[in-house]
Amino acid sequence: MPRSLDLNRLKQFEPASSDVEERTTVANPTSPERWPSREPIRDGQISIKAPLDVIERFRGICKDDRRTYADMLTILMDAYERKG
Repeated sequence: MPRSLDLNRLKQFEPASSDVEERTTVANPTSPERWPSREPIRDGQISIKAPLDVIERFRGICKDDRRTYADMLTILMDAYERKG
């Protein structure tokens, strides 16, 4: 005979809101590290208008280093912030 479904156990799979996570962390700082979230990563998109030679140069750098545009942008911004 199949067991009955415990609906309360399913609540652990609901997405957690950020304020609930903050309260949990503050309330019990000795709690073990949580599993990575299954919530999707929030991505954004920008469009940059530039001369074609600059765009091709950027694409070439990314291709040569086998990096995504986002990864290369992060590297360049980090280098800029270290310099300044």
